[in-house]
Amino acid sequence: MAQKAATLEISELMQFLRQELDDLPDERKPGNNRKYEVEDAVMAAFSVFFTQSPSFLDHQRLMKSNKGKDNAESLFSIKKIPGDNQIRNLLDPVPASNVSRTFQKVYEWLKEKGVLKKFLYLDGEMLVALDGTEYFSSKKINCPHCNCRNHRNGTTTYFHGCVTPMVVSPKQKQVINLEPEFIKKQDGHQKQDCENAAVKRWLNRNHKNKYGYPVTLLGEDLYPHEPVCELAVKQGYNFIFVCLETSHKTLYEWLEFLEKSGEVRTVEKKQWDGRKNLIYRYRYASRVPLREGDSSLEVNWCEVTVINEKTQKTIYQNNWITNHKITENNVEEIVKAGRSRWKVENEGNNVLKNHGYNLEHNFGHGQNHLCEFLLSLNLLAFLFHTVLDLVNYTYQKIRELLVTRTSFFNIL
Repeated sequence: MAQKAATLEISELMQFLRQELDDLPDERKPGNNRKYEVEDAVMAAFSVFFTQSPSFLDHQRLMKSNKGKDNAESLFSIKKIPGDNQIRNLLDPVPASNVSRTFQKVYEWLKEKGVLKKFLYLDGEMLVALDGTEYFSSKKINCPHCNCRNHRNGTTTYFHGCVTPMVVSPKQKQVINLEPEFIKKQDGHQKQDCENAAVKRWLNRNHKNKYGYPVTLLGEDLYPHEPVCELAVKQGYNFIFVCLETSHKTLYEWLEFLEKSGEVRTVEKKQWDGRKNLIYRYRYASRVPLREGDSSLEVNWCEVTVINEKTQKTIYQNNWITNHKITENNVEEIVKAGRSRWKVENEGNNVLKNHGYNLEHNFGHGQNHLCEFLLSLNLLAFLFHTVLDLVNYTYQKIRELLVTRTSFFNIL
């Protein structure tokens, strides 16, 4: 008997977040005006991102209307709607970790209902693409958690960034974002944080057993270095990372030697793309040292070159390293998995920045946790929309008619 298709209503989805809002820190002194609950401030802020309002000010105007008041109560269970400054003041003391469990709860629901099976690739593995992005930048506004860039002209740029892990698949248009890892100054450290260090923290915090499926990590050329690769394997992950000659000279010197001895193998396939014949030329080699030295980690390497058969012009070329065994039978699939890394940029961070989520807009910065907390709520809104797109029939049909997300939320 076929499994019944999973479905989830917006009200049920909201409970994943609501259930995490007990015992939030409230730094107001006893006796201060406590007209508004911190939980209502969280949901009011979340409603900005869920309805894709361009700013708190625009959202406040909407919420004061009768339609806005109805949505505040029915969709978001907000008892009293705080003003934008009240929201920021109430949320600044709240660490983003207070809502991070929501990401995992949504993931577990998708796994339990079988929704994630359609994302599986490489003989039943989950592909998780890693990518760093900045979401706040200012020459004036800053907080103790900001990273900073000192420029030659004496000015300083303060910024916040994060690594956004996302489940991707060559078979799916959607991406499923997981809990972010913030790129920020760590407690007790004066040194600036960086994307590589943030990825290592994420790996240390997240063993692959957390996800219920074997996991292959995807990443750009920043990641294929021994510390990250070894930690990934230690934590139970496989990996497919972009690996360019400009940053891995030793590895490519070995490949040159292996090619001369006939140990770099080539497979060619032709494919019609609807207009022209394309030649896909795959090359691969096994057990190549990642760096100099006898103790170097050995990896497997592959490359694809896509050529227009008629003009013989190269349309696309890229290279990867992996701990997956590469054969004539699976090199095409490994390359497709590696190429799907772009989805974290195009279907993920590009959508967040340019298609309604306004990721780089300063919704509020604060002096403690506000910037990170609001970013987490924005990412949760993106996740909730993705879930609705996957399992809510009404949402799917209305979105088909209205095309853009913003059109959809204008009718709420």
